Amino acid sequence: MKVNRGGYIFKHMRQKHHNWFVRIFSYPTVVEDLLRSFVHEDFVKELDFKSLKKLDPNFFPASESSRHADVIYEISSHGQPTFIYLFFEFQSTVDWFMPLRMARYMFEFYDELRRNRKLRFFNPPFCILIYNGDPGWYAPERFSELLYKSSIPKEYIPEFRYFKIAINEIPIRDLVKLRNAASAVFYIENNGPMEINENWDELVSILKEVINKAWGKEIIQEIVNRLFQLYQIPENSKFIASIDGLGEVKNMLETRAKEWEKKVLEKGFEKGSEEGLEKGIRKGIEKVALNMITNGESDEKITLYTGLSLKQITEIRGRGKKASEDQEC
Repeated sequence: MKVNRGGYIFKHMRQKHHNWFVRIFSYPTVVEDLLRSFVHEDFVKELDFKSLKKLDPNFFPASESSRHADVIYEISSHGQPTFIYLFFEFQSTVDWFMPLRMARYMFEFYDELRRNRKLRFFNPPFCILIYNGDPGWYAPERFSELLYKSSIPKEYIPEFRYFKIAINEIPIRDLVKLRNAASAVFYIENNGPMEINENWDELVSILKEVINKAWGKEIIQEIVNRLFQLYQIPENSKFIASIDGLGEVKNMLETRAKEWEKKVLEKGFEKGSEEGLEKGIRKGIEKVALNMITNGESDEKITLYTGLSLKQITEIRGRGKKASEDQEC
């Protein structure tokens, strides 16, 4: 059996994206901005953000059937602690049973607390799903939506609901207006490389509001590292000590964008010498698109750098998946 190298690379890239999200949301400032700006529920106004404390989710292991919480915080409201669970989702397909998987983890979490701390009552939970995939999120947000309709009264039917934040649904203009750490994170995730280059001043204006906050410089450094990751530049290539240092970062990103454009053309001309210029350029572009798909890049970014339509990218994705399945057989 042949090794599915493409699948391994995709899984590795997805893990890198996941690890970065865990790091950036380990800063209480980012989580506070997330709750204040994107969770439009009355209870947020009553939270004591000075009490915000990150817990280690590894102390509460999840089973294979559940969806492991990525970051857990404890925060007080009127002296009563509350748990904030953050789940990050990067799948290229939507998990229809997400409420079931998240609910399993939450109850396993409480069962672990019961056994280790001998509790009779639990702190209330608030579960947030942060989705960073390409398709629109269409899975149910309530467990009850997974059940067939029944004459059984609702009060006897188990219920669980998570709060969804789909990054691809947030208007860019809203992120610019908010100008905080969480909006900066979503801004770079919601824009393609070309758009970030063209609207660099927008990102800088957001980061100016972040740098003077608690952990501001560290947060900006993580955001720069994320840009390097998305542009495939070695992380920490540039240490950011102030906002002024972002000018050089922009130059590095522009250089990388030009290199990518050049590679697209070179691939096309290489193929063109063998198969005809027009056909060769098309095949070269498709090969670049397939490589970007394998590396876990979004359809939006692939469109920006290849000029292919979403329909063409979907067709290429399907061919690549079939080729990987054939290799496994």
